[in-house]
This record gives sequence, structure tokens and C-alpha cells, in this order.
Amino acid sequence: MFATSPAQAQEEGAAKKEATEAELTASVPALDDLHEVIFELWHDAWPEKNTDLIKSLLPDADEKTAALDEAALPGILRDKQAAWDEGKAKLKAALKRLHEAAEADDAKAMLDETEAFHAAFEGLIRIVRPAVPELDAFHQELYKLYHYYVPEYDLENIRTAAAAMKEKVPPLAKAKLPKRVADKQEAFDKAVKQLGASVDKLNEIVKTDDKKKVLDAVEKVHDDYQTVEHIFG
Repeated sequence: MFATSPAQAQEEGAAKKEATEAELTASVPALDDLHEVIFELWHDAWPEKNTDLIKSLLPDADEKTAALDEAALPGILRDKQAAWDEGKAKLKAALKRLHEAAEADDAKAMLDETEAFHAAFEGLIRIVRPAVPELDAFHQELYKLYHYYVPEYDLENIRTAAAAMKEKVPPLAKAKLPKRVADKQEAFDKAVKQLGASVDKLNEIVKTDDKKKVLDAVEKVHDDYQTVEHIFG
């Protein structure tokens, strides 16, 4: 789940005491800006086979795609950086091919590459926006625990975070997956059950002040969260 090591997290935790709202929000405004031109390409130009409109939208698509290179992922998405970079590369490649099709005035290729550009954009959206909002809500609590409270072994806040995660488990256990990943429901339910058991154990262990056991229990929660997240690819 986490792109940083515990040692790196400790350095960060020493410098910062609390996670900011922006750091905990899975959002990339530049991607939302790109959606404006994607919407017009996909919902207007593509179904109407309007190649003139496609050509007219390319400068805007270029500008807003380039802006993604200046967009930093928020802390909550730090573990998605590699997938984000790969997704951006696919987006840029599709846009390049779309330009080539437009220059050749190849109507079919323009429509095909508009579809590919849209698909690459949707891939980036899936990276930023989780398939299960309830899992994102759980992750926000785990993020604060791992990157802020554990590095300094702030036991009071570790206990608070453990309790907050426990409250997030029942809604997560009831979550129904969207249609595109509905076939993963059984595996999801099984993994969430294990995650819930680990969270329960953490809440018991943090009643003590056995640092090693507490840290081991946190790592177990992290591992089980990662199992749930990896169900989606």
C-alpha cells in the first residue's frame, strides 16, 4: 500500500503532526479539468462522427493533458504513482495517435483514437477514485495512523485511529461492488472479513503499551488492507 518505508515515514512524521484535508482527499483537479474536453470529444464529437469538432478540440486536449505533468498526487494516493505515470503515458500516446490521424484526415482512425484517448482517461479516473468509497474512508484513517502516529509512536492517537478504523469496517463489509468488478465480490468480502479481524485485534493490543505488539498489529492491518485493495488490480 505505502510507497514509503517505515524509516521514511518516521522522517515525515517528525516534520508534520497532522494530515491536511488536501492530503487525505483523493482528487487531482487537473484531471477534472481534462474531463471537460473529454466529455465533448466522447459525448458529442465521437457519437456524431464529427471529425471537424475533434480537430477543433485538440489544442484544448493538448493543453489539459500537458497540465497533468504539473499535477502532484495527494499523499493518500502516493502508492499509486507508478500506475499514474503509466496511465499518463497511455493517455499521451493515444493523443499523439489522434493528432496523426487528424493530420492524415483519416476519419476512422480519428474516431478509434478518440475512443482510445477516452479509455486512457477513464483509466486515470479509476486510479484516483476508488471503486469502493467505503474502502477510501477506511484508508484515510489508516493513512493517518501509518504516516503520522506510528512514526512517533503516539499511542493515544494510535488508539484513536484504531477505533476510527473499527467504525469503518461494518460499512465496508456491507459494500456492494460496482458492475465492472462485481465478479470480485466474493474475494472482496473474504478479504474485508480478514481486515476486520485484524482491526479488532489491533484495538485489543493498543489497550496495552507493548510497542512491538502494537507495531506488528499495525503492519498486519496494513497487509490485510493491501490484500483488499489489490483485488481491484
